[in-house]
Amino acid sequence: MFYNEDELPAVLTFEEAREYLFIGRNTMLDVLHSGKLKGFKVGKKWRIRKDDLIEFTKS
Repeated sequence: MFYNEDELPAVLTFEEAREYLFIGRNTMLDVLHSGKLKGFKVGKKWRIRKDDLIEFTKS
């Protein structure tokens, strides 16, 4: 588990980002689908860039 932004990889998986934000699966899907948090899919799996995650936490 990551506790500060310096430990985060450049691109996080759905689960890594969700755990970092301390939010549930459905809430994570809601913020991704709404566009509040930018993410992209590789096949069927979500990926979130570190920079986008940090920006989301500051907004």
